[in-house]
Amino acid sequence: MAHAAEVQAVACKVTAVLVQKDGDGTIPADLKFLEEQLRDDSFAAFKGFRLLETKPLRLALDKPGLAAFKSGFQLKLSLLGEANSKLKLHANLLAPGRDAALVDTDYAIDDNGLLLVGGVRHLEGKIFFAIQCGKQPS
Repeated sequence: MAHAAEVQAVACKVTAVLVQKDGDGTIPADLKFLEEQLRDDSFAAFKGFRLLETKPLRLALDKPGLAAFKSGFQLKLSLLGEANSKLKLHANLLAPGRDAALVDTDYAIDDNGLLLVGGVRHLEGKIFFAIQCGKQPS
């Protein structure tokens, strides 16, 4: 008996966000999709939010994608498959001027789920990367 085909490809959006201690706490319209995360206690110290850059990525099994940002950060994403209806991915985040990866991890997430990684000093704040991937119809 045939089993359900495993996910073959996903479309991802990687968003670079700068968070700062200074600001009025307003989340701009282009970051409203992150409001729930940015209102979390872990972001309580930050009052300024700015979208730096958004990169689309298409991933296929065994075909990783690389998002290279103007800030010098690079995010390599790999689609590992699917388990328990969650997408299995690998994220590798490299910072300019650093040899070791800031993030190098496998994770499982709901289809179109959102993962925030980073928290690295950048400009006058910290930079985070929001990774959102969804299945592509085959």
